[in-house]
Amino acid sequence: MRPDGRSQHSLIRRLIVNLAVVAGMAAVLGAVLNAALGTPPWLAGLISGILGLGAYGMVLFRLRNTLVGLGQAAEDLLGRDAEPRPRPTGIEEVDRLADSLRRAGRHFRDTEDALRRERSLLEVVLEALPGGVLLVEADDQVAYSNSACRQMLGTVEDPSGRLALRQIRGMVTRARGSDQFYEEILHRGYPERTLAVRAFTIDAEGRVLLIVLDLTESRRVETMRRDFVTDASHELKTPVASVLASAEALQMALENDPVSSRMFADRVLSAALRLSRLISDLLDLSRLEAQDPTADDFDLEEVVISEVKPFVTSARQKDIAFSVETTAAAVRGSSAELGLAIRNLCDNALRYTEEGGRIAVTLDRRNGEAAVTVTDTGVGIPGRDLGRIFERFYRVDVARSRGTGGTGLGLALVKHVAERHGGKVTVESLLGEGSTFVLRIPLAVTDTSH
Repeated sequence: MRPDGRSQHSLIRRLIVNLAVVAGMAAVLGAVLNAALGTPPWLAGLISGILGLGAYGMVLFRLRNTLVGLGQAAEDLLGRDAEPRPRPTGIEEVDRLADSLRRAGRHFRDTEDALRRERSLLEVVLEALPGGVLLVEADDQVAYSNSACRQMLGTVEDPSGRLALRQIRGMVTRARGSDQFYEEILHRGYPERTLAVRAFTIDAEGRVLLIVLDLTESRRVETMRRDFVTDASHELKTPVASVLASAEALQMALENDPVSSRMFADRVLSAALRLSRLISDLLDLSRLEAQDPTADDFDLEEVVISEVKPFVTSARQKDIAFSVETTAAAVRGSSAELGLAIRNLCDNALRYTEEGGRIAVTLDRRNGEAAVTVTDTGVGIPGRDLGRIFERFYRVDVARSRGTGGTGLGLALVKHVAERHGGKVTVESLLGEGSTFVLRIPLAVTDTSH
């Protein structure tokens, strides 16, 4: 707070009055010395003058100390002392200045606290963002980078704090030379990640803000979607074409060739059944991807026994030995989905096991998991194909798979169900000797059986 003109005049008047008082006291003191002690007038005047100047010097010294204190208080304020507290002097103008310094210090402290809170909040928000944020100063010093940025780009600055990535430096330079944002697609890391980086200047000083987005997952999903549509269209096209061709042949043979009519009718039925299974699997897969799994506790043993029964009868008709051995195992999830997974594993084993072979289904408990094992003595799987058999529409032998009526989606469904329940499915196989699939699902916390 700046003193006004009246305050300044008041201070000057006070100094003049103090000077006049000291001068008067000195004159009185000189007269007393002359009258009472007979001191010569010149000596009495000298003594009184010295004493008066000493008294006035003390007043000035006090005023000087007060002003020095105020100056120190101002220095403390500049040095971030939150609230300077100079001592009262009894001089109105000086105390008013001291009060102004106190209020300025309080305001400074409140403002600094508010800025600190805003900065902390901003950093929390930026750290929570899934995208990377990178701020580069006009001299290419890195002013800020959040954890997502460092995770996607790696080390963004050198030991001196300057921007270290050559590609990013080039983007920053191009962004400074344009009044619009500049964007590039970068491929970094191993396994490779696809990153979209957008850079734009934020002020006239040349500071540049970069936003980094990871497109790896979205592009992978888009590729999967595109491949899925292509594969599904191809798989649907085959049975539909078979139905149409067989139906046309059947129509032509109905009147002239009853024996051929029967054969074409069987082909139509076979193709229609395959088409029905394919559509059913597609619907199951779509439903699994669209819905969250249910969370009920149930005994997996009951599901296994229920799903295996139809396959025991089918295996007997093909002269295949089918054995089942189970134990109680409480799990949490969807009994319908796990039933679908077990059904697909049994169907896969039955399709690829020749007459006279064996299929064994067991359910036991291992290391906090329920393990459903399906072992067969079928044709087996080549080692080069083991890593891909859980992919959609992947077949080890396309011709043989179509001959058995498989859709190429059964094992993909098993994997999807396992992952939705926090488990996994694995396979071991030797070509010509058979395969073993193991579906593992975590036991429910309520499972206390031994």
